[in-house]
Amino acid sequence: MAALATSQLVATPCACASTGGLVDTIIEGKTRFHMGRLSVDCNVVEPADVKKVATTLQRAIKVVGTPAYEEMVRNCMVQDLSWKGPAKNWENVLLSLGVAGGEPGVEGEEIAPLAKENVAAP
Repeated sequence: MAALATSQLVATPCACASTGGLVDTIIEGKTRFHMGRLSVDCNVVEPADVKKVATTLQRAIKVVGTPAYEEMVRNCMVQDLSWKGPAKNWENVLLSLGVAGGEPGVEGEEIAPLAKENVAAP
């Protein structure tokens, strides 16, 4: 959640490992920089990982103070980070299963399910 909050509130382009949900919030070179996958062995510092971090941070530092940096900040701040897109994709996956009675939900902006049809219940 911190990555989402900083994207729009204190939008400073940074670097991150290609991990979990962070990958979905970062557009390489447009909003942030990807380091790529890092080793999952937390007991060892892999030289390749150190190189990835250093190289990516060097790339990020080069844009600070440039028009490209200002554009990245704006790109971060206008990103749609709502759940609407991912929820629609998930709904489409579920509907593709062809379960009897499966129908699309009601479109709209909802903080909580407003339509009975949008509540997952048997």
